[in-house]
Amino acid sequence: MDILRGLNEQQKEAVLADGHVLLTACPGSGKTRVLTHKLAYELEKLGNSKKWVVALTFTNRAADEIKRRIIHMDIEPTKLWEGTIHAFCLEWILRPYAAYLDELKNGFVIADEYKTEELMSSIREDFGVTAWNITTRLDIDGYFVDPKSEHEPLLIEYHNRLVDEGLIDFDQILYYAYRLLKTYPKIAKTLNNLFHIICVDEYQDTQELQYAILSKIITAESGKTLLFLVGDKDQAIYGSLGGVAKSLDEIKSEFGNIEMQEKELSGNYRSCQRIIDYYRSYQTTNIAIESLCTYSDESGLITFNDTIGKDNLAEHISSIIEENINNGISEHEICVLAPQWHMVIPMGRKLKTLLPDVNFDAYGLSPLLKSKENIWYKVARLFLVEPSPTMYFTRNNWARELMDEFNAMEIRILDGVEKRSKSLLKTINSISSNQDEGLSYLEECFQQLLQTLNIQIDEHPVLKQHWEYFFEGTRKRLEKPEFDYAKDINSFKRLFRQHAGVVVNTCHGVKGEEFHTVIAFGLLQGFVPNWNEEDKDAASRKLLYVICSRAKKHLHLISERGRTTKSKKPYVTTNHLQNLNYSYD
Repeated sequence: MDILRGLNEQQKEAVLADGHVLLTACPGSGKTRVLTHKLAYELEKLGNSKKWVVALTFTNRAADEIKRRIIHMDIEPTKLWEGTIHAFCLEWILRPYAAYLDELKNGFVIADEYKTEELMSSIREDFGVTAWNITTRLDIDGYFVDPKSEHEPLLIEYHNRLVDEGLIDFDQILYYAYRLLKTYPKIAKTLNNLFHIICVDEYQDTQELQYAILSKIITAESGKTLLFLVGDKDQAIYGSLGGVAKSLDEIKSEFGNIEMQEKELSGNYRSCQRIIDYYRSYQTTNIAIESLCTYSDESGLITFNDTIGKDNLAEHISSIIEENINNGISEHEICVLAPQWHMVIPMGRKLKTLLPDVNFDAYGLSPLLKSKENIWYKVARLFLVEPSPTMYFTRNNWARELMDEFNAMEIRILDGVEKRSKSLLKTINSISSNQDEGLSYLEECFQQLLQTLNIQIDEHPVLKQHWEYFFEGTRKRLEKPEFDYAKDINSFKRLFRQHAGVVVNTCHGVKGEEFHTVIAFGLLQGFVPNWNEEDKDAASRKLLYVICSRAKKHLHLISERGRTTKSKKPYVTTNHLQNLNYSYD
């Protein structure tokens, strides 16, 4: 069978397995490959059926990659739905059935990151709170997950302001989706009849509310929908954000005591054996991992630096980057990681200043990223990512998403036109502006698009609200001197190029990714693990495991000196690095 070509025996078994499956996949074992082939196999089995195959991914980037691979396999993707659990809940539950809930029946707008941060900042000022170390998540009963009673007044105010502005945030997407499924079982039955199989990537980081949503669908009707879970408990690094790595028995119980097979992928096609042997020091399980890649016997590099000061850190990292590039390593094969977001943005800016001729794919270098759930962000990326053969599938997918957004707002465009998403893409490709300033360029392009599509924005309050949030939020970020954003359109476009430069991100932000060289800094007690983690030992091990397992050949670990806590106590090297007796290069 062509779909099985190139798979090893473990991978074939997973793809061909009948019924419900839990697949444990070690780093570099071809998890995405198996998931893609499983989706292709189930799509081919459907034939002319009207059922759907669903792939729930942790990031939109992972969803795009799966769609690209499916098309590359010459599999017709019209019955494939791929995306995050939040996007799934929006498209299949909230938008079709919002009228059933009083809170949503008059319409709603998703609060993007900019808007939620603005609300939190305003509430902090009103309550005289200096920091917002509060989780806004809700449990399945609608209660606040945050354990501190003193946070409750702030959370109540936050939710009241969302209601006043007709907004819902990411946590409420899940909560309202669950409420609809629980209150109206017919919705779950309808979805169970629609979906042939739901494949969940990175299941170990699934939240309780997300498990509950999937359980309502899987156990509805006569249980026709299959469940295929893929992940690795050793890579469960979202515990502080509600992720739960459930055991096989716990999953069976969660889903109505279903019969479920457990499969395993143990071979590693990513890293040389020396890298694997090193990161196995941080395993919480004891699964043997063998390197199966062509360079398995290469020694690579593994370094550890605990003497560099934080003021010289960027220069040190830039020298490692330069050395790699001079040795012929592609920019996109180099990654700089930190354990927390607040460390990433300043590092990205410093590296860009030190290495002006090097391209960077760095979180925080674009002033638009806080608006990712805004419809105008989704329009902007189509204008900023220029047409090319390598980006065709991704941009076409984005155009399809944009059509869905317009439809959800009851804005009908290109009626009577075949392949409307492709026609929309063609329309966008034909629009340009002579403006040099990035935001002015986008505003002019947006206005041309509205005119071409015959959309009167004043007639669509939600679309207009998105417009105001997008431009207001972006302008405010551009004006902040501490970020020093480049404002010209070429810089806007450069920062949206896919896989075009050295990645600067958090360990959480590169889950599933792999790089020739990984440079990780901030490996300090209090960051790895975070002070807030309940099981600090396990959290630290898993974070180090994920960091180190991104590397193919070179791994540089840094515990810089000079960082201090609020009480001026110095941060020290995280315990597991301190205690590991290893002969570094």
